[in-house]
Amino acid sequence: MPEYLKQGTKIKMESGDIAVIESFLGNGSLAQVYKVSYNGHSKALKMYIPERLGEKNLNWFHENLTEEIHNGRPSDKFIWPEDLTEWQDGTFGYIMDLRPADYMEFGDLLLGKKEISSFTAMINCALRMVSVFRVLHNKGLCYYDLSDSNFLIRVKDGDLLINAHKNVAPVGNSSRLVLQPKPRYVAPSVVMGGKPNYNTDRFSLATCLFLLLVRTHPLEGVRTLNVPEMNYYYLQLCYGKDPIFIADPTDRSNSPSKEIEGVRNYFKRWPLLTKSVQNTFIRAFSKEAMLHNESKFPLEKDWQRVLLQYRSWFVKCPVCGKETLYQGEPVCKCCHEKYPVYGYLRISNHGKYNIPIVKDGGNFQEHVDDFDVDNTLQFEPKRISRVRVKSAANLVALVNFSESKWVYHYADGTSGSVNKDEYVQLKNKMEIKINGVKITVSM
Repeated sequence: MPEYLKQGTKIKMESGDIAVIESFLGNGSLAQVYKVSYNGHSKALKMYIPERLGEKNLNWFHENLTEEIHNGRPSDKFIWPEDLTEWQDGTFGYIMDLRPADYMEFGDLLLGKKEISSFTAMINCALRMVSVFRVLHNKGLCYYDLSDSNFLIRVKDGDLLINAHKNVAPVGNSSRLVLQPKPRYVAPSVVMGGKPNYNTDRFSLATCLFLLLVRTHPLEGVRTLNVPEMNYYYLQLCYGKDPIFIADPTDRSNSPSKEIEGVRNYFKRWPLLTKSVQNTFIRAFSKEAMLHNESKFPLEKDWQRVLLQYRSWFVKCPVCGKETLYQGEPVCKCCHEKYPVYGYLRISNHGKYNIPIVKDGGNFQEHVDDFDVDNTLQFEPKRISRVRVKSAANLVALVNFSESKWVYHYADGTSGSVNKDEYVQLKNKMEIKINGVKITVSM
């Protein structure tokens, strides 16, 4: 394979189609990436560098990518291989979509080069990340080598794309894989030579969520970052044999320090997490889960529920119009003015959500569906109600934005129904049923 493919070079694909090199986009650790013209569209071509992989890995990738193309992308959140090149000069490549210009690499976010537009967008990104893992697991797939390079994030709304998938494979299909997974992202058992599976994927998911929400690594505190040299021995010790969560409530030997650059984010961001989110991280990175019983790692559904409740506490301040976190005291974190909270919408399904009743607030389809069945994975938030307030008339109402008819019952025994775009006045102890799910109003 030449050092670089020249503009105008024609690459024959296994399908018989032709890709024409338009420009060189960049070097990765294992491949070169080009912009190509393919069937009248601009696409990306990833060509593996054979000397960096070796014949065994190249053959594994080729077999795995062939299977991925045959099975099709798990969802539209994946930038998925579409066609393989023919073998040439001892290597091959594949065609995929170009990365959209308005998406950034997860690594740029972690380095502070860019920022997501809001906390709500960040939590939506976290929910999408969880849904991606759940989609993969539903299809019998898992990650064999995960890092921040796998994720692309759109700043304005937290939309997520999966860019790198060379090591997405069916569970139990790791026997031919020789590349060593990255210790910072895989479970301790994998660091110590074990095989990846759904449970170890859940450790990787928790790690990615912690990096997204807290912006530091969950296992990198004073002990990990003060080792003499991060050699093989210390890699195994800190990420495999004896990992210690930086927020472990009983073992503080690896706690974060404001003196260590890269860990200071913890002191700003960990307190912004609700207790339920903190406790889910503590469960995920407990010694019991990491070292003794991997089934203790939180399931995707657990994360979806706790993150959805977390998102529900972020409200729009009616005074300054900015996003603020409601933590029991209705004072805006931005303008420091008080704002009215009229009560709560309490949804008593599996998630048991509490949604503060504030102007322009309301609930989403996810609250009702509760992620209880696989076909309700919510990549895009779907608002089904909005709170309207008329202070002069002392009226707080909920507008139906959904396609279904609601049924409501007041505490005095009166009842009625609400069609799309109609509203119902909210009163204490009333009940609203949406798609059979009961919502109790507490005011």
